[in-house]
Amino acid sequence: MKTNIKSKSIRLLLLVATGIVFTQCEKQVLADPVSNQVALEARGGADPAAVCTCLTENYANDPLSADEITALNFMRQEEKLARDVYMALNEQYNQMIFTNIIRSEQQHMDAVGCLLSKYELPDPVAGMEAGQFADEGLAKLYVDLVEQGAGGLVSALTVGATIEDLDIKDLAGWLEKPTLDNEDVQAVFNELMRGSRNHLRAFVRNLGWNDATYTVQYLDEETYQSILASSTERGGSLCDGLCDGTGQYNGNRKGNGGNGTCDGTGQNNNQGNNGKQGQNGNSGQRNGRNG
Repeated sequence: MKTNIKSKSIRLLLLVATGIVFTQCEKQVLADPVSNQVALEARGGADPAAVCTCLTENYANDPLSADEITALNFMRQEEKLARDVYMALNEQYNQMIFTNIIRSEQQHMDAVGCLLSKYELPDPVAGMEAGQFADEGLAKLYVDLVEQGAGGLVSALTVGATIEDLDIKDLAGWLEKPTLDNEDVQAVFNELMRGSRNHLRAFVRNLGWNDATYTVQYLDEETYQSILASSTERGGSLCDGLCDGTGQYNGNRKGNGGNGTCDGTGQNNNQGNNGKQGQNGNSGQRNGRNG
């Protein structure tokens, strides 16, 4: 049995506190294209350094199994795949759903990157530009998905649903392995999967608004339908105090900001632009979207 730095009761409180929020995205509206990775990393979300501190100070530093090392390397790349594909599609279609999920995928990448740093593992995507991957299968998949997404907005949204479908399947597969038992790895992967479920719901919802449907490709049908039938998950967290300050409250143009947690991406009631300051955070996030 691996040791804990903090008691499980304290850990549980940290996991439900505000912190890294892996955002869900709602009905698309026009957005500023995001292509520059440096600009992307400055667009909001939890400070990566704070995330790394959280994972170092609140979770044990137990040796990683071979499966855990493989999982971290692969998921760092698969989250980059999602981010890079959405960046390419956003360049073509300029849709808010891509802009918001790009930011979320960057947070996913950051969280996995923190674990790589914590365990002093090399970063498999270090120095790589968008569309570049150490894993040849992911490199090919990137090319295929960007090509598929070029067929129109419905095709692009279908690609988004496909990526999240695959991501959930892969994360669930890793979490089922008995050798993936470090609590920090489990916590990060569970948060990534929570975010991916929200992203899948958002892409499928957007397809519906465009008179299209998504046929599940990786998950079993029962799991897929269960995700769609469930409400948007309100964002878990890894540690207390990591909110970026862009929480709920009213926007100044389109009424109530909805019921977002920490990142202000809640559904319902048309969140407006330039929302007021989030609770216990910093200035409100720009570019709200319809709920």
